[in-house]
Amino acid sequence: MAAAPAVTGPIIQLNNGVSLPALGFGTFANEGSKGETHKAVVSALNAGYRHLDCAWFYQNEGEVGSGMREFLSNNPSVKREDIFITTKVWNHLHEPEDVEWSLKDSLRMLQTPYVDAFLVHWPIAAEKNPDHSVKIGPDGKIYKVLTFLVQYVIKKDLTENQEPTWRAVEALYNQGLAKSIGLSNWTEKGIASLLAYAKVKPALNQIEIHPFLPQDDLIKYCLSQNIVPVAYSPLGSQDQVPGTGEKVATNKDLIAIAEKKGVSLAQVLIAWGIKRGYAVVPKSSNPVRIQSNAQLISLTDEEFEAVNKVAKGRKSRFVNMKDTFGYDVWPEEA
Repeated sequence: MAAAPAVTGPIIQLNNGVSLPALGFGTFANEGSKGETHKAVVSALNAGYRHLDCAWFYQNEGEVGSGMREFLSNNPSVKREDIFITTKVWNHLHEPEDVEWSLKDSLRMLQTPYVDAFLVHWPIAAEKNPDHSVKIGPDGKIYKVLTFLVQYVIKKDLTENQEPTWRAVEALYNQGLAKSIGLSNWTEKGIASLLAYAKVKPALNQIEIHPFLPQDDLIKYCLSQNIVPVAYSPLGSQDQVPGTGEKVATNKDLIAIAEKKGVSLAQVLIAWGIKRGYAVVPKSSNPVRIQSNAQLISLTDEEFEAVNKVAKGRKSRFVNMKDTFGYDVWPEEA
């Protein structure tokens, strides 16, 4: 049997001593039929990824778990503890008993006794239905805000005071069901509020970061608090910047850096994020791109500054579900 692939990329130490592989593999919205996520996870682990980013909301954690088990079965030199698994609790499961239910449901689907990181997916609490689905609109009836859009029923008090939610997250950490705990899509203001009552400090804050949304201030703040930023959408988005039609993937200056270096644009963007001092979680369901993204490169100082020049002053956020949630995390950006 061939040796298991070597881990790709540097390791970041979290504030509680847990080791986080800087290169992660995103499992959200892998397009395709049943089995697509399973195959993508096997491909990623075979390529050397040892950090899988999951969430209860993605509704594919069963395939993540089966993909991991297939890989471990074929590579006995790699153990479960060699793979860093993140999951997250969705907005409608913020009540303490629901936080516990969410993690245990994820553990059941992933078929693992613990996760390495458990994050609060959004700083928003919403109502749920008895079957643990999201409650939509007044009285649970679908409410169309705009064509094809629906709104969650926001729990105002729990959204404005997340302490009960965080206490439940801390309890799961103390039980050993999560080796580290953290946040996702949280702002500096929200983190500062949480730090005032946290008994266990968050180790991570997963946020959208790419050259069109460099997040300099939030990254600086997180690092000053010994909270590791984790970049989702590090390759940008297929969406266009409103008003200009620009895309990260078609930016001529970024493409020029990649072409001059003889690598893919994705490799440049992954290297830029890691050089900035945080973890990155690109996603793909294409085995060739999965393999290519795992082949990490280094940027020279000149190349790094060239990407920084593109990023300077930009604030194009592509992931904002305010119309669905009926709540805007970033009202100042409207």
